[in-house]
Amino acid sequence: MVQNLVKYFAVAAIGSALIGCSATPEIEDGYKYEEQKQAVGDVSPAVAKVSMNDGAADLNGANKNSDGLSNEQLKAMLSGKVVYFDYDRSDVRAEFYEVIKLNAQYLNKNPSMNVTVAGHCDERGSREYNLALGERRAISVKNALVFEGVSASRINVVSFGEDMPAIEGHTDSAWAKNRRAEFNY
Repeated sequence: MVQNLVKYFAVAAIGSALIGCSATPEIEDGYKYEEQKQAVGDVSPAVAKVSMNDGAADLNGANKNSDGLSNEQLKAMLSGKVVYFDYDRSDVRAEFYEVIKLNAQYLNKNPSMNVTVAGHCDERGSREYNLALGERRAISVKNALVFEGVSASRINVVSFGEDMPAIEGHTDSAWAKNRRAEFNY
């Protein structure tokens, strides 16, 4: 029995040492953002460009960043960004890497700022299943932000399941818009 305990602690110590040597950020649920991103490559910055004629605040405000936007304008721009998901999936699609990267840059430039990532689903599936799927979607986005250098402690995750649809309706188009994760600052 003593030998079994010694073996157990030896294995645990080696495992802890190996985990401590990991070069990638800690992420939840084994999400492989880095592998996914490398397989697709970087997305063009043009994907996430936003027109400044969208009701943003006055550009003469103080505290502008290198892009000429105030922190409030940038925050408003990023809050409207959404990551959409495929049916019954929680992996981030390549076309939304740039949205995540922009949010990560904002958070890294504003270390006192926190974000809540809200996961949503369409109406198909049970309430319990959709709450779990919404949480997995939010966690996938959180893990991607962590990979981009944002501290996990600054990212809150919440799931609304099917309870807060972006669009009411029972069509493929409505369902596609409801399968999402939103950034809330």
